Amino acid sequence: MLVASGLILGAALLPGCQTTGDDDTQTAVTGETRTSQESADAEQPLSPAEEHGRTLFVQTCGSCHTLDAAGTVGQIGPNLGDIPLDEADVLKAIRIGGRGTGNMPPHLYEGRDAQDIAKFVAASGPGV
Repeated sequence: MLVASGLILGAALLPGCQTTGDDDTQTAVTGETRTSQESADAEQPLSPAEEHGRTLFVQTCGSCHTLDAAGTVGQIGPNLGDIPLDEADVLKAIRIGGRGTGNMPPHLYEGRDAQDIAKFVAASGPGV
């Protein structure tokens, strides 16, 4: 799951951070995965799930986290473009609130929305 080397989402919730909470009744996303090479390829188009995840990331996570693929430059949480993450890492961080230190609130997203954000972040970083 999370690697102890400072992985994931240790961010504080800013006033702009919010979730709609209406996503947990949606169906599971497609089983698309990308290799590290595909993640590094800037020309590789995002899947619909990743595009949805990007939109949600910009709205809720980008005020705290820098991620070039999202065009965000948050200063509180770690730069997620520098950390090799897989979908399971991101999902756990969303569920427990980063590393569980209280800097990032838990359960910002659930269900399909959380899965889509995890797909996007995992596909946008340096790969695992």
